[in-house]
Amino acid sequence: MKARLNRILKNDLCSGCGMCSAVAEEDAIQMRINRDGYRRPFLNAAFTDKPIASEQTSRAFGASCPALGLDIRPYKTEHYHPIWGEVLEALKGYAGDEEIRRAGSSGGVISALAQYCLAKGLVDGVIQIQASEEDPLENVAVISRSRQNVIASSGSRYAPASPAEALRWVGMSTEKYLFIGKPCDVAAVRQMQAHSPRLRENIPYVVSFMCAGTPSLEGTHQVLEKLGAPRDEVTAFRYRGDGWPGLTKATLRNGEAKTMTYNDSWGKVLNRHLQTRCKICPDGIGEFADIVCADGWEGDDKGYPSFEEREGNSLILIRSETGRALFRNAEADGVVKAEAFDVGGIFAIQPFQYYRRTTILPRLMAMKLLLLKTPSYKGFELGKGMREIGLYQSFKAFTGLLVRRKKIKKRALETA
Repeated sequence: MKARLNRILKNDLCSGCGMCSAVAEEDAIQMRINRDGYRRPFLNAAFTDKPIASEQTSRAFGASCPALGLDIRPYKTEHYHPIWGEVLEALKGYAGDEEIRRAGSSGGVISALAQYCLAKGLVDGVIQIQASEEDPLENVAVISRSRQNVIASSGSRYAPASPAEALRWVGMSTEKYLFIGKPCDVAAVRQMQAHSPRLRENIPYVVSFMCAGTPSLEGTHQVLEKLGAPRDEVTAFRYRGDGWPGLTKATLRNGEAKTMTYNDSWGKVLNRHLQTRCKICPDGIGEFADIVCADGWEGDDKGYPSFEEREGNSLILIRSETGRALFRNAEADGVVKAEAFDVGGIFAIQPFQYYRRTTILPRLMAMKLLLLKTPSYKGFELGKGMREIGLYQSFKAFTGLLVRRKKIKKRALETA
Protein backbone atom coordinates (compact mmCIF):
# COMPACT_ATOMS: atom_id res chain seq x y z
CA MET A 1 0.00 0.00 0.00
CA LYS A 2 2.90 2.35 0.71
CA ALA A 3 4.26 1.84 -2.79
CA ARG A 4 0.89 2.63 -4.34
CA LEU A 5 0.51 5.78 -2.25
CA ASN A 6 3.98 6.94 -3.20
CA ARG A 7 3.18 6.38 -6.88
CA ILE A 8 -0.08 8.30 -6.57
CA LEU A 9 1.54 11.27 -4.85
CA LYS A 10 4.57 11.30 -7.15
CA ASN A 11 2.29 11.51 -10.20
CA ASP A 12 -0.05 14.06 -8.57
CA LEU A 13 -3.13 11.87 -8.99
CA CYS A 14 -4.57 12.03 -5.46
CA SER A 15 -8.10 13.40 -5.11
CA GLY A 16 -7.80 13.78 -1.32
CA CYS A 17 -10.84 11.60 -0.57
CA GLY A 18 -9.26 10.21 2.63
CA MET A 19 -10.14 6.54 2.06
CA CYS A 20 -6.50 5.46 2.48
CA SER A 21 -6.33 6.93 5.98
CA ALA A 22 -9.48 5.05 6.98
CA VAL A 23 -8.38 1.59 5.83
CA ALA A 24 -4.73 1.78 6.94
CA GLU A 25 -3.62 0.87 10.45
CA GLU A 26 -4.85 3.41 12.98
CA ASP A 27 -2.78 6.62 12.92
CA ALA A 28 -0.59 5.28 10.10
CA ILE A 29 -1.87 7.93 7.70
CA GLN A 30 -3.17 11.41 8.46
CA MET A 31 -4.91 13.66 5.96
CA ARG A 32 -3.48 17.18 6.08
CA ILE A 33 -3.23 20.27 3.91
CA ASN A 34 0.03 20.16 1.94
CA ARG A 35 2.11 23.12 0.76
CA ASP A 36 -0.02 23.45 -2.40
CA GLY A 37 -3.19 23.78 -0.35
CA TYR A 38 -4.70 20.31 -1.00
CA ARG A 39 -5.58 17.55 1.47
CA ARG A 40 -3.11 14.71 1.08
CA PRO A 41 -2.11 11.56 3.01
CA PHE A 42 0.95 11.92 5.26
CA LEU A 43 2.65 8.82 6.66
CA ASN A 44 3.19 8.70 10.39
CA ALA A 45 6.96 8.44 11.02
CA ALA A 46 6.32 5.55 13.42
CA PHE A 47 5.29 3.44 10.40
CA THR A 48 8.30 4.21 8.23
CA ASP A 49 9.66 0.70 8.63
CA LYS A 50 6.37 -1.05 9.37
CA PRO A 51 3.49 -2.13 7.09
CA ILE A 52 0.52 0.21 7.20
CA ALA A 53 -2.08 -2.37 6.16
CA SER A 54 -2.59 -6.10 5.76
CA GLU A 55 -2.02 -7.68 2.37
CA GLN A 56 -5.79 -8.13 1.94
CA THR A 57 -6.47 -4.47 2.77
CA SER A 58 -3.69 -3.38 0.46
CA ARG A 59 -5.28 -5.29 -2.42
CA ALA A 60 -8.69 -3.79 -1.64
CA PHE A 61 -7.17 -0.32 -1.55
CA GLY A 62 -5.51 -0.90 -4.94
CA ALA A 63 -8.87 -1.82 -6.44
CA SER A 64 -10.78 1.02 -4.77
CA CYS A 65 -8.66 4.18 -4.73
CA PRO A 66 -10.03 6.66 -7.32
CA ALA A 67 -6.50 7.89 -8.00
CA LEU A 68 -5.67 4.44 -9.39
CA GLY A 69 -8.87 3.77 -11.26
CA LEU A 70 -12.65 3.83 -11.59
CA ASP A 71 -14.75 0.94 -12.87
CA ILE A 72 -18.39 1.80 -13.50
CA ARG A 73 -19.23 -1.49 -15.25
CA PRO A 74 -20.89 -3.20 -12.25
CA TYR A 75 -23.44 -0.35 -12.05
CA LYS A 76 -24.44 -0.11 -15.72
CA THR A 77 -27.77 -1.23 -17.18
CA GLU A 78 -29.69 -0.51 -20.37
CA HIS A 79 -30.41 2.95 -18.93
CA TYR A 80 -26.75 4.00 -19.29
CA HIS A 81 -26.23 7.30 -21.09
CA PRO A 82 -22.72 7.84 -22.56
CA ILE A 83 -22.61 11.44 -21.30
CA TRP A 84 -24.78 11.46 -18.15
CA GLY A 85 -24.27 7.91 -16.91
CA GLU A 86 -26.89 5.60 -15.43
CA VAL A 87 -30.18 7.52 -15.39
CA LEU A 88 -33.32 5.77 -14.20
CA GLU A 89 -35.08 9.10 -13.87
CA ALA A 90 -34.16 12.73 -14.45
CA LEU A 91 -36.03 15.30 -12.36
CA LYS A 92 -35.95 18.93 -11.37
CA GLY A 93 -37.05 19.86 -7.88
CA TYR A 94 -36.42 21.27 -4.43
CA ALA A 95 -36.83 20.67 -0.71
CA GLY A 96 -40.33 21.06 0.67
CA ASP A 97 -38.91 22.67 3.81
CA GLU A 98 -38.22 26.34 2.99
CA GLU A 99 -35.39 26.65 5.53
CA ILE A 100 -33.57 23.66 4.06
CA ARG A 101 -34.24 24.87 0.51
CA ARG A 102 -32.66 28.23 1.25
CA ALA A 103 -29.72 26.85 3.19
CA GLY A 104 -28.75 24.38 0.48
CA SER A 105 -26.53 25.14 -2.49
CA SER A 106 -29.36 24.81 -5.00
CA GLY A 107 -32.76 23.39 -4.07
CA GLY A 108 -31.68 21.72 -0.84
CA VAL A 109 -32.67 18.25 -2.05
CA ILE A 110 -29.63 16.45 -0.62
CA SER A 111 -30.11 18.04 2.80
CA ALA A 112 -33.83 17.24 2.68
CA LEU A 113 -33.11 13.57 1.92
CA ALA A 114 -30.54 13.45 4.72
CA GLN A 115 -33.04 14.86 7.20
CA TYR A 116 -35.69 12.43 5.94
CA CYS A 117 -33.41 9.42 6.43
CA LEU A 118 -32.73 10.48 10.02
CA ALA A 119 -36.37 11.27 10.80
CA LYS A 120 -37.59 7.92 9.44
CA GLY A 121 -34.85 5.95 11.19
CA LEU A 122 -33.46 4.69 7.89
CA VAL A 123 -29.99 5.62 9.13
CA ASP A 124 -28.45 6.50 12.47
CA GLY A 125 -26.19 9.20 11.07
CA VAL A 126 -25.24 11.15 7.96
CA ILE A 127 -21.59 11.27 6.96
CA GLN A 128 -20.88 14.65 5.40
CA ILE A 129 -18.60 17.67 5.42
CA GLN A 130 -18.81 20.72 7.64
CA ALA A 131 -16.68 23.81 8.16
CA SER A 132 -14.03 23.21 10.80
CA GLU A 133 -14.61 24.86 14.17
CA GLU A 134 -10.87 25.47 14.45
CA ASP A 135 -10.51 27.08 11.02
CA PRO A 136 -13.67 28.20 9.17
CA LEU A 137 -11.85 27.96 5.84
CA GLU A 138 -11.15 24.23 6.19
CA ASN A 139 -13.45 21.21 6.08
CA VAL A 140 -13.89 18.27 8.44
CA ALA A 141 -15.83 15.02 8.11
CA VAL A 142 -18.71 14.81 10.59
CA ILE A 143 -21.63 12.52 11.42
CA SER A 144 -24.86 14.50 11.54
CA ARG A 145 -27.60 13.10 13.73
CA SER A 146 -30.17 15.91 13.76
CA ARG A 147 -31.89 18.44 11.54
CA GLN A 148 -29.69 21.18 13.02
CA ASN A 149 -26.53 19.23 12.17
CA VAL A 150 -27.71 18.67 8.60
CA ILE A 151 -28.51 22.34 8.06
CA ALA A 152 -25.15 23.33 9.57
CA SER A 153 -23.47 21.15 6.94
CA SER A 154 -25.54 22.39 4.00
CA GLY A 155 -24.14 24.47 1.17
CA SER A 156 -21.15 23.75 -1.05
CA ARG A 157 -17.67 23.90 0.45
CA TYR A 158 -15.22 24.73 -2.37
CA ALA A 159 -12.13 23.65 -0.47
CA PRO A 160 -10.34 20.30 0.04
CA ALA A 161 -12.42 17.72 1.93
CA SER A 162 -11.89 14.08 2.91
CA PRO A 163 -15.25 12.56 3.92
CA ALA A 164 -14.04 9.01 3.21
CA GLU A 165 -11.93 9.32 6.37
CA ALA A 166 -15.20 8.40 8.09
CA LEU A 167 -14.99 4.85 6.76
CA ARG A 168 -12.89 4.06 9.82
CA TRP A 169 -15.83 4.95 12.05
CA VAL A 170 -18.20 2.90 9.89
CA GLY A 171 -15.92 -0.13 10.05
CA MET A 172 -16.05 -0.12 13.84
CA SER A 173 -19.79 0.55 14.12
CA THR A 174 -23.04 -1.37 13.97
CA GLU A 175 -24.94 1.77 12.94
CA LYS A 176 -26.23 2.61 9.47
CA TYR A 177 -25.22 5.75 7.59
CA LEU A 178 -26.08 7.87 4.60
CA PHE A 179 -22.83 8.95 2.92
CA ILE A 180 -22.73 12.31 1.13
CA GLY A 181 -19.63 13.25 -0.83
CA LYS A 182 -18.03 14.41 -4.04
CA PRO A 183 -18.11 11.92 -6.93
CA CYS A 184 -14.55 10.72 -6.19
CA ASP A 185 -15.42 10.23 -2.50
CA VAL A 186 -18.52 8.25 -3.45
CA ALA A 187 -16.54 6.16 -5.94
CA ALA A 188 -14.01 5.31 -3.22
CA VAL A 189 -16.82 4.17 -0.91
CA ARG A 190 -18.61 2.14 -3.58
CA GLN A 191 -15.44 0.42 -4.77
CA MET A 192 -14.34 -0.36 -1.22
CA GLN A 193 -17.82 -1.75 -0.42
CA ALA A 194 -17.13 -4.43 -3.02
CA HIS A 195 -14.41 -5.74 -0.69
CA SER A 196 -16.13 -5.15 2.67
CA PRO A 197 -19.46 -6.69 3.72
CA ARG A 198 -19.43 -4.41 6.79
CA LEU A 199 -19.29 -1.27 4.64
CA ARG A 200 -22.04 -2.59 2.34
CA GLU A 201 -24.32 -3.24 5.31
CA ASN A 202 -23.55 -0.07 7.24
CA ILE A 203 -23.82 2.38 4.32
CA PRO A 204 -27.15 1.60 2.60
CA TYR A 205 -27.43 5.00 0.86
CA VAL A 206 -24.85 7.00 -1.06
CA VAL A 207 -25.67 10.47 -2.41
CA SER A 208 -23.49 12.82 -4.42
CA PHE A 209 -23.54 16.11 -6.31
CA MET A 210 -22.06 17.15 -9.60
CA CYS A 211 -18.57 18.50 -9.07
CA ALA A 212 -16.46 20.82 -11.19
CA GLY A 213 -13.32 20.05 -9.18
CA THR A 214 -11.65 20.70 -5.84
CA PRO A 215 -9.84 24.05 -5.56
CA SER A 216 -6.73 24.46 -3.45
CA LEU A 217 -7.11 26.31 -0.17
CA GLU A 218 -4.96 28.95 -1.85
CA GLY A 219 -7.98 29.76 -3.99
CA THR A 220 -9.97 30.60 -0.86
CA HIS A 221 -7.10 32.76 0.37
CA GLN A 222 -7.23 34.71 -2.90
CA VAL A 223 -10.98 35.21 -2.49
CA LEU A 224 -10.33 36.66 0.97
CA GLU A 225 -7.70 39.00 -0.47
CA LYS A 226 -10.17 40.27 -3.06
CA LEU A 227 -12.77 40.74 -0.32
CA GLY A 228 -10.30 42.65 1.83
CA ALA A 229 -10.90 40.17 4.63
CA PRO A 230 -7.80 39.39 6.76
CA ARG A 231 -7.50 35.63 7.23
CA ASP A 232 -7.00 35.81 11.00
CA GLU A 233 -10.13 37.97 11.39
CA VAL A 234 -12.51 35.53 9.67
CA THR A 235 -14.83 33.72 12.09
CA ALA A 236 -17.20 32.16 9.52
CA PHE A 237 -17.01 31.53 5.80
CA ARG A 238 -19.68 30.39 3.33
CA TYR A 239 -18.84 29.67 -0.28
CA ARG A 240 -22.51 29.87 -1.25
CA GLY A 241 -26.00 28.93 -0.09
CA ASP A 242 -28.45 31.02 1.96
CA GLY A 243 -30.14 31.69 -1.36
CA TRP A 244 -29.47 30.44 -4.88
CA PRO A 245 -26.74 30.51 -5.91
CA GLY A 246 -26.07 32.60 -2.80
CA LEU A 247 -23.18 34.87 -1.99
CA THR A 248 -19.67 33.99 -0.93
CA LYS A 249 -19.55 35.47 2.56
CA ALA A 250 -16.76 36.05 5.05
CA THR A 251 -17.85 37.14 8.54
CA LEU A 252 -15.24 39.02 10.57
CA ARG A 253 -14.68 39.20 14.33
CA ASN A 254 -16.25 42.66 14.46
CA GLY A 255 -19.44 41.30 12.89
CA GLU A 256 -18.81 42.83 9.48
CA ALA A 257 -19.70 40.67 6.48
CA LYS A 258 -17.72 40.79 3.24
CA THR A 259 -19.50 39.30 0.22
CA MET A 260 -18.82 38.35 -3.38
CA THR A 261 -21.08 36.84 -6.04
CA TYR A 262 -20.85 33.15 -6.89
CA ASN A 263 -19.83 34.02 -10.44
CA ASP A 264 -16.94 36.15 -9.19
CA SER A 265 -15.71 33.73 -6.52
CA TRP A 266 -16.06 30.42 -8.34
CA GLY A 267 -15.97 31.67 -11.91
CA LYS A 268 -13.01 34.04 -11.61
CA VAL A 269 -10.90 32.72 -8.72
CA LEU A 270 -11.58 29.27 -7.30
CA ASN A 271 -11.87 27.34 -10.55
CA ARG A 272 -8.33 28.38 -11.46
CA HIS A 273 -6.89 26.37 -8.56
CA LEU A 274 -8.18 22.87 -9.35
CA GLN A 275 -6.05 19.86 -8.50
CA THR A 276 -4.63 17.73 -11.32
CA ARG A 277 -6.86 14.70 -10.71
CA CYS A 278 -9.98 16.84 -11.25
CA LYS A 279 -8.81 17.91 -14.70
CA ILE A 280 -8.81 14.33 -15.95
CA CYS A 281 -11.89 13.11 -14.10
CA PRO A 282 -14.59 11.34 -16.17
CA ASP A 283 -17.03 11.35 -13.26
CA GLY A 284 -17.87 14.89 -12.24
CA ILE A 285 -21.47 13.71 -12.53
CA GLY A 286 -21.45 11.25 -9.60
CA GLU A 287 -22.07 7.98 -11.44
CA PHE A 288 -21.49 5.75 -8.41
CA ALA A 289 -24.23 7.37 -6.29
CA ASP A 290 -27.81 6.25 -5.72
CA ILE A 291 -28.90 9.85 -6.32
CA VAL A 292 -26.91 12.79 -7.63
CA CYS A 293 -27.98 16.43 -7.56
CA ALA A 294 -26.75 19.55 -9.30
CA ASP A 295 -27.73 23.15 -9.82
CA GLY A 296 -30.83 23.28 -11.99
CA TRP A 297 -29.75 26.58 -13.51
CA GLU A 298 -32.17 28.59 -15.60
CA GLY A 299 -30.83 29.52 -19.02
CA ASP A 300 -30.30 33.12 -20.05
CA ASP A 301 -31.32 34.55 -23.44
CA LYS A 302 -28.16 33.06 -24.99
CA GLY A 303 -28.94 29.58 -23.71
CA TYR A 304 -26.31 29.53 -20.96
CA PRO A 305 -26.89 29.25 -17.21
CA SER A 306 -27.93 32.45 -15.48
CA PHE A 307 -26.62 33.10 -11.97
CA GLU A 308 -29.27 35.62 -10.92
CA GLU A 309 -30.54 35.10 -7.38
CA ARG A 310 -33.80 33.15 -7.18
CA GLU A 311 -35.46 30.29 -5.30
CA GLY A 312 -33.30 27.18 -5.47
CA ASN A 313 -33.87 24.33 -7.90
CA SER A 314 -31.93 21.11 -8.18
CA LEU A 315 -31.35 18.84 -11.13
CA ILE A 316 -31.85 15.31 -9.76
CA LEU A 317 -30.61 12.13 -11.42
CA ILE A 318 -31.78 8.87 -9.87
CA ARG A 319 -29.19 6.20 -10.62
CA SER A 320 -30.32 3.09 -8.71
CA GLU A 321 -33.50 1.38 -7.55
CA THR A 322 -32.39 2.07 -3.98
CA GLY A 323 -32.22 5.75 -4.83
CA ARG A 324 -35.58 5.67 -6.58
CA ALA A 325 -37.33 4.08 -3.60
CA LEU A 326 -35.79 6.61 -1.20
CA PHE A 327 -36.69 9.58 -3.36
CA ARG A 328 -40.26 8.48 -4.10
CA ASN A 329 -40.99 7.82 -0.43
CA ALA A 330 -39.59 11.24 0.51
CA GLU A 331 -41.66 12.82 -2.25
CA ALA A 332 -44.82 11.08 -1.06
CA ASP A 333 -44.22 12.56 2.40
CA GLY A 334 -43.78 16.05 0.95
CA VAL A 335 -40.10 16.23 1.89
CA VAL A 336 -39.08 16.91 -1.72
CA LYS A 337 -41.04 18.25 -4.67
CA ALA A 338 -40.06 17.35 -8.21
CA GLU A 339 -41.19 17.03 -11.80
CA ALA A 340 -39.81 15.05 -14.71
CA PHE A 341 -36.95 16.60 -16.69
CA ASP A 342 -35.76 15.68 -20.17
CA VAL A 343 -32.23 14.23 -20.15
CA GLY A 344 -31.65 16.06 -23.42
CA GLY A 345 -32.00 19.36 -21.57
CA ILE A 346 -29.15 18.72 -19.10
CA PHE A 347 -26.59 20.23 -21.46
CA ALA A 348 -28.27 23.65 -21.24
CA ILE A 349 -27.96 23.79 -17.44
CA GLN A 350 -24.70 21.87 -16.99
CA PRO A 351 -22.57 22.75 -20.07
CA PHE A 352 -19.29 22.44 -18.13
CA GLN A 353 -20.01 18.82 -17.23
CA TYR A 354 -20.88 18.07 -20.86
CA TYR A 355 -17.66 19.54 -22.24
CA ARG A 356 -15.48 17.95 -19.59
CA ARG A 357 -17.01 14.51 -20.13
CA THR A 358 -16.74 14.65 -23.92
CA THR A 359 -13.12 15.88 -23.91
CA ILE A 360 -11.69 13.56 -21.25
CA LEU A 361 -10.38 10.98 -23.72
CA PRO A 362 -8.28 13.41 -25.82
CA ARG A 363 -6.81 14.86 -22.62
CA LEU A 364 -5.90 11.39 -21.39
CA MET A 365 -4.29 10.72 -24.77
CA ALA A 366 -2.20 13.88 -24.41
CA MET A 367 -1.01 12.80 -20.96
CA LYS A 368 -0.01 9.40 -22.28
CA LEU A 369 1.90 11.08 -25.11
CA LEU A 370 3.80 13.03 -22.44
CA LEU A 371 4.48 9.72 -20.65
CA LEU A 372 2.44 10.87 -17.64
CA LYS A 373 0.58 8.36 -15.47
CA THR A 374 -3.21 8.36 -15.57
CA PRO A 375 -5.87 6.42 -13.64
CA SER A 376 -7.56 3.44 -15.28
CA TYR A 377 -11.14 4.22 -16.32
CA LYS A 378 -13.40 1.30 -17.27
CA GLY A 379 -16.91 1.35 -18.67
CA PHE A 380 -17.41 5.09 -19.11
CA GLU A 381 -17.80 4.98 -22.91
CA LEU A 382 -15.46 7.94 -23.32
CA GLY A 383 -15.01 7.21 -27.02
CA LYS A 384 -18.70 7.95 -27.62
CA GLY A 385 -18.32 11.26 -25.86
CA MET A 386 -15.33 12.19 -28.00
CA ARG A 387 -17.22 11.33 -31.17
CA GLU A 388 -20.12 13.49 -30.03
CA ILE A 389 -17.97 16.55 -29.38
CA GLY A 390 -16.27 16.18 -32.74
CA LEU A 391 -12.73 16.34 -34.14
CA TYR A 392 -12.16 20.09 -33.72
CA GLN A 393 -13.07 20.26 -30.01
CA SER A 394 -11.20 17.02 -29.33
CA PHE A 395 -8.07 18.41 -30.99
CA LYS A 396 -8.36 21.62 -28.94
CA ALA A 397 -8.60 19.61 -25.71
CA PHE A 398 -5.64 17.44 -26.75
CA THR A 399 -3.33 20.32 -27.70
CA GLY A 400 -4.51 22.47 -24.79
CA LEU A 401 -3.37 19.90 -22.26
CA LEU A 402 -0.06 19.43 -24.07
CA VAL A 403 0.65 23.18 -23.94
CA ARG A 404 -0.38 23.53 -20.28
CA ARG A 405 1.69 20.57 -19.10
CA LYS A 406 4.76 21.77 -21.00
CA LYS A 407 4.42 25.21 -19.42
CA ILE A 408 4.12 23.67 -15.97
CA LYS A 409 7.19 21.51 -16.59
CA LYS A 410 9.16 24.52 -17.85
CA ARG A 411 8.26 26.59 -14.75
CA ALA A 412 9.23 23.68 -12.49
CA LEU A 413 12.64 23.44 -14.16
CA GLU A 414 13.17 27.20 -13.91
CA THR A 415 12.41 27.27 -10.18
CA ALA A 416 14.25 24.03 -9.33
